[in-house]
Amino acid sequence: MAKVGGGITVVDIGSYNIKAAIGEKVTDGFKILGYSTVKTNGFSSGQIIDAVGLKASIGEALGELQAQLVKKTFGGHLSITISENVFSLEAAKLEKSFGKPELIGNGQIQEIRSEISKGQDTIDAIPVRYTLDGNRKVINPLSMTTSKVAVDVVKVKMEQTQRNELINLFQGYPFESVMILHPGLVASEGTLNENEKNRGILCIDFGYSSIKLTAYGDGMPVDYKFLPFGTERMIKDIATIFKVSYPEAERLLFYHSNMDYERINENEMVEVVDFSKTKKNIKKRSISLAAYARGKELMSFSRRSFVEMLNNNPAFNPVGIVITGGGASIPGMSTLGATIFNSVARNGTYISSNNVMITGAEDIMGVPAYGPLFGAFVYAYRYGRIESVKVSSTSSSSNVAQPSVVEKTVEDKGESQSGNATFKKLWDFLKKLV
Repeated sequence: MAKVGGGITVVDIGSYNIKAAIGEKVTDGFKILGYSTVKTNGFSSGQIIDAVGLKASIGEALGELQAQLVKKTFGGHLSITISENVFSLEAAKLEKSFGKPELIGNGQIQEIRSEISKGQDTIDAIPVRYTLDGNRKVINPLSMTTSKVAVDVVKVKMEQTQRNELINLFQGYPFESVMILHPGLVASEGTLNENEKNRGILCIDFGYSSIKLTAYGDGMPVDYKFLPFGTERMIKDIATIFKVSYPEAERLLFYHSNMDYERINENEMVEVVDFSKTKKNIKKRSISLAAYARGKELMSFSRRSFVEMLNNNPAFNPVGIVITGGGASIPGMSTLGATIFNSVARNGTYISSNNVMITGAEDIMGVPAYGPLFGAFVYAYRYGRIESVKVSSTSSSSNVAQPSVVEKTVEDKGESQSGNATFKKLWDFLKKLV
């Protein structure tokens, strides 16, 4: 089967779901050719707790993705984002003099990116703004003449051991290279607009077992916080109070509650099935009050982290907050956020970001939980990528080479990964079909 030309496969690993998509490079961005969503196993509360189980879930997501491609197979570049508390951001500045005025081309840009990405724990470096000859600020210096350039940079860092552990989950898959992306940045890129990032904004990725806060000011990320809890606590409260299963509690939270509980008629009821398989009616307002109590607590914890951001960055003065992730789909969540933060708040989706470089998958573009997935494509379109890890596509026993700045290899941890075997069987079966 032919490989998708100029393709990028994105895998977004969350505690609740793994979302994957493949996009083909087109003139103005990417066209989504397929996407999949599967239940996550082996990853909880921002930690990998069962690498074999997680690899099997990744194999299932990629298998469903492959099934949607007609006489093509994914390959090329893989971008991974994971809701794990292993990332940090660091602001930096690089200055480079040419001695005489020069026309800036791609060669100089790549040389600058290579220089700023040096460092064992640096997995990415984003040039946010360039200053030419000490006084001219530009976003893109290509085809401009200057004798000196200064670059404001945001470095993304991740410890090498944790990076290797994540990359090992993708051994044996047919990707030429792989890059790990910061979860807060891709959530922001997928849901914020340029005006918000320039004026100052706080993006809250409200997930199942984590909340990630990314602060933007003057067009660049200035701070990041990770909180190890999320909507799972709200679901657990509803399950405990009303004696229902977790799936039933989840249904009640997302479809029959409202954080703005006063909007619900006090006599409005919903039928539920409890642990004894008995049907009963409960008030929607009662469900909403239970969800509101925990939601208010979680949002208050987020505000405390926000205050720390303000103290650490005196110039940061956001005009509002944008809430994305699965938690943003709970009715009234933006109202609760606006109340707790005493600020303007909105739900963040790809559609609301005013980005226009992605087509396809229009049915999920308005769903907040898919913001990071689309954000990874936006990230690739805007920033390209620096030296990425090379991945062998021959077999599951192949080693994964580290970036040239590290010049080491990741040792194969064995052949016990059941996910690879399952995926390979499905792969071979699909080849026969086409």
